[in-house]
Amino acid sequence: MQVYRFRVQLEEQDDFLRDIDVKPGQNFRQFHECLKKTIGLEGEELASFFVCDHLWRKKQEITLIDMMEGEETSLTYEDEETKAQKQLEIKVMDDIKIKEVIEDPHQRFVYEYDFLNPKTFYIELTKIVDGDESKSYPLVAKEAGILAKTVVPKHISDEELDEDDRKAMLDEFNEMVENEEFGEEIDEHFAAEPEW
Repeated sequence: MQVYRFRVQLEEQDDFLRDIDVKPGQNFRQFHECLKKTIGLEGEELASFFVCDHLWRKKQEITLIDMMEGEETSLTYEDEETKAQKQLEIKVMDDIKIKEVIEDPHQRFVYEYDFLNPKTFYIELTKIVDGDESKSYPLVAKEAGILAKTVVPKHISDEELDEDDRKAMLDEFNEMVENEEFGEEIDEHFAAEPEW
């Protein structure tokens, strides 16, 4: 028995790495559940795999649930290279086996978790290895680093700002307004007579 070994890396965190072995006949839902567990992703957020070419351009979406049930199952997008309109085919994780989308010895995927607070992982097939019949797959063959928790910016109250901070913020805002074209549009809008 042979299994695919995929390397998983995090877009914003260089020290994060997972090597995961998956049987070719397993589906993307099983891969997704393994990723959630080993990475430490909490909750039941929406997620998608994107089948990519060698330049990480998305060709197909494999989503956790079918949000477009009964509707067209593809989205139109503009190809970055040719600028032509193309269709991004959409499938569901439970329905697609890993082996069905492997077209390249170094097949690439992008895995996006939680679309409201997105985390983007890059996944690449690194090799095909001999599996162990006594083990349960998918399994983590190697791991390094832990997922850093997102730091929520602290709200600064007016009392915490001194006079110099207030003046600097006001100057920065005024400079932004003066340097933007929308400043004139705002002035024209407020100068116009009301339509009542």
